[in-house]
Amino acid sequence: MIIFDHIGIAAPSLSEGIVYFQAATGLDIPKGGEHPLMSTHNHLTALGPDTFAEVIAINPDAPAIDRPRWFNLDNTTKPQVAWLLRTDDIEGCITKAADIGIDLGRALNLERDHLKWRFTVRDNGTIPMDGAAPLLLQWDTKGPHPASGMTDLGLRLNAITIKTPQAEKLTQLLGTLGLTDKPEIIQSDETNVSVALQTADNRKVTLS
Repeated sequence: MIIFDHIGIAAPSLSEGIVYFQAATGLDIPKGGEHPLMSTHNHLTALGPDTFAEVIAINPDAPAIDRPRWFNLDNTTKPQVAWLLRTDDIEGCITKAADIGIDLGRALNLERDHLKWRFTVRDNGTIPMDGAAPLLLQWDTKGPHPASGMTDLGLRLNAITIKTPQAEKLTQLLGTLGLTDKPEIIQSDETNVSVALQTADNRKVTLS
């Protein structure tokens, strides 16, 4: 099983990410928590009972770490949208991707409060295909999806569009992983991940 999990907005700082999210949606995204292994912190909002949006950034008050951070945060100069898939066989997905020449990274064990999960992180911290490919996670905590406990501002996901110079390779990757509900993939000279959302008052907004 592999399906869409959530969207992430990686930002140079949490304040910049919050301002970006508010400017795009008109909403203030609530505070989330911290990730000691990565020295990062986030704000979160549910997009439904089993999906959410997060703004994530380096936590300047956390200790320095001796490895690159996830979401390519060590190289982030402006808010960037990433998309994440959840699976029940993260190691198998890593192997399948490697078999077609794509390095998704290693599955690192993370935890925060009562949550435990595994997450693909490359050794250099970058997102595969210059940010076009998905990041993968596997929730190891039993029970409802974490989004069910988050503040819900009424935002809902309508569509994900990915522009990439490697459209054919990305399509191959998603097929290899077994993703059936694929985003729109467009061949382009530059990479861009765009997320179309709808607000509770039926405004259409975009994160890109």
